[in-house]
Amino acid sequence: MTDRGMTNLREKNFIYVVVAIINLLLLADILLTYYNNTIIEKNRALQNEAETIKLFTEQIGKSTIHGIDIGIRGYAIIREERFFSPVDSALLRKDSILNNIETRLVKQGYDKLGEFHALRDSLQSYVKFCLEMRNLLAQNRDDDFKKLFTSDRGLYLWLQYLQCQKNIATFEDRINAEAQSQYESALKRNHILQIVLFLICLPTLLYTAYHTRKTFKLSTLLHESEADKNKLLTEQNQQLETNVSERTKEIQQQSDALQLQSEEIAAQRDALAEQNKKLQHAHNIIERHNEVLEAEVDLRTQQLKQANQELIEQNNQLEQFAFISAHNLRAPLARILGLAHVMELSDSPQEKNSVMQKLVSSTKDLDNVIRDLNTILDIKKHTSNFIEVDLQASLDRVSKILERECEETNARLSSNFTEMRKVYAVGPYVDSILYNLISNSIKYRHPDRVPEIQIQTQLEHEYVKLSVVDNGLGIDLTKYGNSMFNLYKRFHLHMEGRGLGLYLIKTQMAALGGKIHVESEPEVGTTFSVYFKKEALV
Repeated sequence: MTDRGMTNLREKNFIYVVVAIINLLLLADILLTYYNNTIIEKNRALQNEAETIKLFTEQIGKSTIHGIDIGIRGYAIIREERFFSPVDSALLRKDSILNNIETRLVKQGYDKLGEFHALRDSLQSYVKFCLEMRNLLAQNRDDDFKKLFTSDRGLYLWLQYLQCQKNIATFEDRINAEAQSQYESALKRNHILQIVLFLICLPTLLYTAYHTRKTFKLSTLLHESEADKNKLLTEQNQQLETNVSERTKEIQQQSDALQLQSEEIAAQRDALAEQNKKLQHAHNIIERHNEVLEAEVDLRTQQLKQANQELIEQNNQLEQFAFISAHNLRAPLARILGLAHVMELSDSPQEKNSVMQKLVSSTKDLDNVIRDLNTILDIKKHTSNFIEVDLQASLDRVSKILERECEETNARLSSNFTEMRKVYAVGPYVDSILYNLISNSIKYRHPDRVPEIQIQTQLEHEYVKLSVVDNGLGIDLTKYGNSMFNLYKRFHLHMEGRGLGLYLIKTQMAALGGKIHVESEPEVGTTFSVYFKKEALV
């Protein structure tokens, strides 16, 4: 680095150092000024407080003690309450003045508060003394008043007041003097700092002005050099603009050719897009048609399956009905034909009478079979008469029909329809189902215990489950489970019955779209559960 460069570097560093010092001094001036202003404000507040205390102390003598003296003397001369009003006014202001003085003296740390408290107590005593003299005057006891008045207790109070006032004034003067001293010290510090800033800033500003003048000359030379360079750059730019203009024309021609090609390509793309749109529309139409056809095929398939299932069930029922008709009608008809043939051949009246009785009995058997078959066929006629059936009302009707049987066997019926009281079914079927189940529970009761029959409902998935629970003889399901619901099937031969009830219940539940389930244990009891569809319930 050259000597010139070293000199410039030293000058720059010197300026930076001086500027830093000035900034620090300015910061110190700000902080010190703030500190001094704080001291000035504090001392000003102390001076104001001292003047206020002096003023309140004077009020003790002028407003309180003088007021009491003037009031009692005026009242002694003229016995009217208005002349005693200075005493009332002094008493009204007394406590406020004393409290204000005491609060401020405590805050200032006054060291003779005992003297002030003694003055306050003396003032209170003097007030009582004056009120006592007022009472004597009010009672026209002038002689007693003169004795108290001539004791001149007010003089002692006044001397005590003057001494206390003097001491408070001396204390406040000392506070004023200290505050004034701190105030003058703060001003002196400010003056010294301002002089130091002036002595440092003046040469710095002169040097800065000199350096700025030199910098301005260099700036002028640089400006002239910059102007020459700009002129040269302008000429070069003009030549460059000419070259760019020519090149731009060539590029514009090429761009026009490319634009034309782009428009042709865009037209072809639009045509392709339109074709694709038409193809997509046709594809969507085909898909919709396929969906409709598939849905139609599925619907027809379900309908065919359902119809096929119904045909299978009807065929099974027809086969069973045909078997029942052929089997159950053949026996009573054969007996009738045989008895009729015997009756034709017999000559004995007694034998004819016996044959006639048997013929009537066989005819009744034939009539029962026909009635049973008619009942089974009649079930299919009512499957469209679905209504909401109240189970409690149906149970009441069945209980009334079985009233005699319940009384004879002491059977106890109990019901609980809280979970579901109604089912969607054919009313007579529900009555028939309850009648057959309850009558079977009574008929096949256990001989050693009173029949107890419980009827209740419960929701299970898509069904309303109606259960009839008894404590009767029970059924051996392992032995008779497969033939439980066959027509004319009986499991307790010592009891009367035709074996039709359970078959009717199963047939009726199948017609209602429901099902039946049985749980039983011999010598314990049986539970029959019928399941009604619930989707049609409101």
